[in-house]
Amino acid sequence: MPIAWKRRRTLSDRENGEDSMKRVISSAVIAAMLILAGCLVYFGLSGEPNSSGEAPPATPSIELPKLPEETEQYEDTVATLCVAGDIVMHMPITNEAYNASSNTYDYTYLFEQVRPYFEKADYAVACLETTFNGPPYSGYPQFCAPDELAFGLESVGFDMLSTVGNHSLDTYYNGLVRTLDVLDKAGLEHVGTYRTQQERDTVHIADVGGIKIAFLGYTYGTNGLPLGEHSYAVSVYNKDYMTDGADVDYDMMRADLERAKALKPDAIAVYMHWGQEYSTSPSDQQKEVANFLFENGATLVLGGHVHVPQPMELRELPDGRTGFLCYCLGNFISNQHDDFTNLTAAVNLELTKDGKTGAVNVSGCEYIPMYMLHPDASNVKRYALLDIHKTMQDFQNGDTSLIGENVYQRLQKGLDDLHRIIYPTETLK
Repeated sequence: MPIAWKRRRTLSDRENGEDSMKRVISSAVIAAMLILAGCLVYFGLSGEPNSSGEAPPATPSIELPKLPEETEQYEDTVATLCVAGDIVMHMPITNEAYNASSNTYDYTYLFEQVRPYFEKADYAVACLETTFNGPPYSGYPQFCAPDELAFGLESVGFDMLSTVGNHSLDTYYNGLVRTLDVLDKAGLEHVGTYRTQQERDTVHIADVGGIKIAFLGYTYGTNGLPLGEHSYAVSVYNKDYMTDGADVDYDMMRADLERAKALKPDAIAVYMHWGQEYSTSPSDQQKEVANFLFENGATLVLGGHVHVPQPMELRELPDGRTGFLCYCLGNFISNQHDDFTNLTAAVNLELTKDGKTGAVNVSGCEYIPMYMLHPDASNVKRYALLDIHKTMQDFQNGDTSLIGENVYQRLQKGLDDLHRIIYPTETLK
């Protein structure tokens, strides 16, 4: 089962029409009191002397009931954002997805076990570590995948991809532009790379279940490929991205955050491509940049790049709200074999927008452990992204069609490793 943290929220449970019924009752009471007062005057209880010259008995005092104060009721908005890791499209996966009879590619089988998490969410996002520049296709070090991958990701429930990363320029500027064109055709929103300066200066705002979230995205570099005249095409957060990648451009990111805030979204989410590859702990630069982003208006910071999971945490924001940080969720799809590179998780974030103040809090969080199964370890000799808990439960119930005892033991160890890496404190409990 998913490992979860959740903070109780209180929503108005007043039945529709209750306030209007109170107003009807209050109006009836007032009308009755006015009729009674009129009758008293008519029958001579006004306090004037009677025919004998004696004052009549004092008129009894009448206290009208106090009307209940009418208070406006506000409805909170609750939405689910599902976040996945990096889609690293190595050639062995592309080769397996090829159907020779139709000369097409189909990647959807990879997600058979896990697609319900993305389909059920109000909005689902991941990080794309490839380009779509048409054939010939290629893997590492300069990725280019078939267009069918984009359409397949949309069909299994994804809504947006971060396209900013060290592989954004793998097929150069023309490939970057075509990648965005393909995503548009597939119905996938995108952030972090841009065809024009105008696109770069336009903050992307997504409707996440009725909550408006502004998305920004940045990468540490572009694998030594210069942006040249297309400086706007990739949002690089280091001024020295061609060398050390140590000079963070805080002024540029601050200006972007201010531009986003000026549009008055309900929250700001920032995708970051950062960190030291294969390290399960965040670097000092990751920590410093994360702190800066939260201090300057971010509610969510979503990290990628290092190919292995890193910690996540709930973050108390400067205004008292609760935000969320994941330094990296590791590889979502890949063919890597290094330690922890086949471990990942999907994170379900419950976002609650206060109906009165408009403030957005992370009111719930759970992560779903996943494992990238390679053909040599699979009983069906195919790639598959596994829901670890489901696969283990199926095996315990006698289903050995997909995995054997050896993989079952790997999954058990993977659960322990994931919990230790991405859940290092009590923060999410």
